[in-house]
Amino acid sequence: MARLEPLGQPSRVTLSPAACAADLGDGSERGEYVNQDYLLRVLGRPHRSINLMYCYYPLDKGWPVRASVKFARTADFAWAYPYDDYFPYTGGPPSRGRERTKGEPFRQIRDIRRHGQDVTLTLTMDCKVPDSHIRWIARELKPFGRIRIRLNHEADGNWFAFNKRYDYRTVGKFFVKFTGIVKSVAPDIKMVCCWGSVDWTTGGLSHADELAPMLAAADVWAIDKYLALHWGWPHDLCEIDTKGPWKHEGLDLVWKEMYIIYEDFVRRSGQRKPVEICEFNCDGDVEGGLSQANELRRWYERVRAKRPEFLRAITYYQFRDRGRLGLEQEDPNNPAVGVATPFLAMYRDLIRDPYFLPGEKWTRLAGNARLTMDWRGSDDSDGLGWKVRVKGVPSFLELKLPKEANLIVKVGAEWFYKRSGTEWVDATSAAAGMRQGGTLPIVVFAPPADGTNGGAPSVKSRLARPPELRLRYPVSARSIPEPLG
Repeated sequence: MARLEPLGQPSRVTLSPAACAADLGDGSERGEYVNQDYLLRVLGRPHRSINLMYCYYPLDKGWPVRASVKFARTADFAWAYPYDDYFPYTGGPPSRGRERTKGEPFRQIRDIRRHGQDVTLTLTMDCKVPDSHIRWIARELKPFGRIRIRLNHEADGNWFAFNKRYDYRTVGKFFVKFTGIVKSVAPDIKMVCCWGSVDWTTGGLSHADELAPMLAAADVWAIDKYLALHWGWPHDLCEIDTKGPWKHEGLDLVWKEMYIIYEDFVRRSGQRKPVEICEFNCDGDVEGGLSQANELRRWYERVRAKRPEFLRAITYYQFRDRGRLGLEQEDPNNPAVGVATPFLAMYRDLIRDPYFLPGEKWTRLAGNARLTMDWRGSDDSDGLGWKVRVKGVPSFLELKLPKEANLIVKVGAEWFYKRSGTEWVDATSAAAGMRQGGTLPIVVFAPPADGTNGGAPSVKSRLARPPELRLRYPVSARSIPEPLG
């Protein structure tokens, strides 16, 4: 029988927001959703929020079939369909007497939240959607706590169906109306407005007069920025020395744009709110994967060095992509297989920098304190922590945890997931670099097993018993018997 050691009396560990959070897109018109077990194994830490891309055009003929499946493309352009080619949002009022929250995106939202992350739902939508639909959507998303809705993003563009059908003033008014209805039903939902294209002929923002009312209504201001982008993908090849549907703006120009946009937002609204880059990349289709990786690394390093006070999060777009906008590129022979890009290893290191990590406050608990936890969100929750003395690199560092608990577990700098119904977490890899030994922190948090808050502002839970540790070291070479023969 295994010899296990109880971890003893814990500390309370409270999470607080990072100076600049690391978020990640997972799935879009260019790639499929990848489950969070795989993401955590590859990247080694959860993100603050995972961005999902969906559309809602329930008044259209052909809905809710995805546009690229239902219709023929009318031009060599990603958005040349009657409605946007994102995954259809299958919620909203019931159809034929059936609830529609059993499929996508609800399965993905539950997957993300049970892994200790919040959700950003990017949702493009027909501005003629009735108020009753908006109230229904707010009600069905309310159980997911602090979910964020990024409605009709890149609102100053001309490629999405909502921009083709309505003028910019109508788009802005719809955002304000949508926000008011959502807040009346589900006040914990956060609304994100996203626009901000600099018109270099005037030095101002495009369509700002029409869209400015969104700024006061939104909880968060967002911009989408690409250091380089091939928007003609996949219908042509990008040759940077010729003219085509691609651009390379570079780090300095985008950095300047970011400040211009924020200052204009403040001037127009009379307010100061956090800004997030909700899509960020440097398209590897333009100059190749190595140049992409180096430019992206320089951006994250500049953010860390310059510390723009208003910039609170960066969403890397995206995890796996059929083109070259992913940390992995989809294998054309098998879409379930991802091939690491040159930036993946760099990104894995960058998001471990304290500037991009949530804060942790440790408070020693009294000896008779209960093992309680409170999950409010990915950067605002209470867990339990222990510090374990490690003498060197172990052969086994395993934790036995209560079987019924749904937990995310941090050992050193590495994170692991334990779903309900399992007991063991093998965290041996987290101590791989401790050749001189030292203290290894172990922290557990309890996000909701079903992904919902059950109508409450947070999810409270209690460990039935402290975790137990199996810590073993390599057998001395002198004790290994000589081989026979």
